[in-house]
Amino acid sequence: MMKIILIFLVCITSLNYFSNVSAKMYRIGDTFEKEIKFTKKFVLPLSEGKWKVVDRYSFHDFFYFKGNAIARLENNELMELIWVEKANLSGESMGIVDQAVNEIMFKDKYDGCYERPEYFLVKVFSKGATHNCLVVRHYDTKKELYTPDDPQSTIGQIKKWLIEDSIKIPPIAFNSFHSYFSRLNRGEWYVIQYMANPKIFNSPKNNYITEDSSEFHKTNIDRFPQHKIAMDKWVSFSAKRHRHLENLFNAKEHHLLNLNKYILDNDIGDTTNKDAKKNVVEDLKKLNELYKTGVITKEEFEKAKKKILN
Repeated sequence: MMKIILIFLVCITSLNYFSNVSAKMYRIGDTFEKEIKFTKKFVLPLSEGKWKVVDRYSFHDFFYFKGNAIARLENNELMELIWVEKANLSGESMGIVDQAVNEIMFKDKYDGCYERPEYFLVKVFSKGATHNCLVVRHYDTKKELYTPDDPQSTIGQIKKWLIEDSIKIPPIAFNSFHSYFSRLNRGEWYVIQYMANPKIFNSPKNNYITEDSSEFHKTNIDRFPQHKIAMDKWVSFSAKRHRHLENLFNAKEHHLLNLNKYILDNDIGDTTNKDAKKNVVEDLKKLNELYKTGVITKEEFEKAKKKILN
């Protein structure tokens, strides 16, 4: 999905358009643990382990756009990969820009925020120029790297890093796409994409390693109950992450997605609610799981823990 953003940037450079992005850019090779800070308020929590910046990109003419990709390895195997992008689309020619954003999100023939056979879950709010989108899926990693459907795919730097460092990649990976844009939010467009190794969710090995034949495909998954358990966990984590991201995006209340039905152990999300504290030990364990997996920040963890203990 990241590639369509770059196509959009090329299309609008002919506009008399100026915007500024204050988000921090990190250099390839920079490392992080626990969290990564892009602005004072936009701090992204990270799961346990060492994370490394593996790509940095920007585009600017009349328009300015920034992005970073960060990855976490275990024994030289790719476990997680996150793309973070932000652009400020406030300024002139808003009608043209809003139409372009809408076409990218809902009319792109390769990817977008609409139902597709390979998508497992699509949840979207769309009204006027505003959209709030969550897409959860799996994909064939080798296909994405070497023979993507979209000829304009822009994953070259990451592919170079994987090859040069001889990094092992899962044949099938989990993916979630999170996008929010609204003129009510200063015209800021946030795009965040996660890739996760199914091992993280104790998934069995995949015997079918193409996108259509994979055990994780929604038309196949009911025949593979252990894979379904892993996918359900991924959907749940993606929904929790999206809730957290909506807060970081400063999304308006009437733009929020209703994701309750997709979240496993619904009480996990209510650990800051005084009425949900029947078992302190279990609540603390669940809260700690959220913190370790990067769903909540350290500050949110400490605040919720204090309320539980009180």
